[in-house]
Amino acid sequence: MTDTRLTVLGYRAGRPDAVSACSGYLVEHGEVRVLVDCGPGIVTQLVSRGLEHRLDAVVLTHLHQDHAFDVVPLAFTRLLTKEPPPRIPLWIPEDSVDTLAALDEWAAVPTDPVVGRPLATAFDVRPLVRDGATAVPIADGVSLTAHRARHAVPSASLRFDLAGRILAFSSDTGWCDGVLAAASDADVFVCEATYLTADPAMLAEHGHLTARMTGELADAAGVGLLVVSHLLGYDDEESFAAARAAAGRVPVVLPARAGLVVPVERAVR
Repeated sequence: MTDTRLTVLGYRAGRPDAVSACSGYLVEHGEVRVLVDCGPGIVTQLVSRGLEHRLDAVVLTHLHQDHAFDVVPLAFTRLLTKEPPPRIPLWIPEDSVDTLAALDEWAAVPTDPVVGRPLATAFDVRPLVRDGATAVPIADGVSLTAHRARHAVPSASLRFDLAGRILAFSSDTGWCDGVLAAASDADVFVCEATYLTADPAMLAEHGHLTARMTGELADAAGVGLLVVSHLLGYDDEESFAAARAAAGRVPVVLPARAGLVVPVERAVR
């Protein structure tokens, strides 16, 4: 199997269920491992794979609970061990740093020096500039560019360059220039499909896509492989069918599933 790959750890929107955790994805390039999003249930997935201490970085696209709340148990898991691993970078949208600091204060155990500030102790919190131009070096051959997504809170569409292979994430977003730029000509694109149907006002207010829009966006961006993700759980098959039907020229369209592994390479029809 290629050493550049994506593993879906969780793909649910809103809450985990018996099948899958909420949003969380493992990006691997050689020995480099980056966790993208850390929703409820993701720490369990990491621990089951023995990866909780083997991450090189974490990226949170935004701070809604289904994408971020397991970052607190991840911090405790890394700190409350015989030999805590070194701090690793934690990137979040640049205007969410204060919000994360408030979460850190809420989660703190002030009488315990190890977890008095669990997030700041376990992670090197770094602002992720969402200008579509600033490349963040993560490791040799791995860099990240963030784009401004359209959501109810600050949200980042992500574009990873993995030694020339492009892996993109929509985050939660409505249709906008940022997500189109992040996904442009990507080899693999993970895109949310929150709603099967929704009226324009709901989409504008919450900043989400319908399944059909997910397929249309992937087609417009010219991606090689689309992973349809961020599903609510009660219409998964219909949502996937709608996204696939709208995906046009996209060579491969896959439904997100827990444990799905996708090589990051150009798919051909």
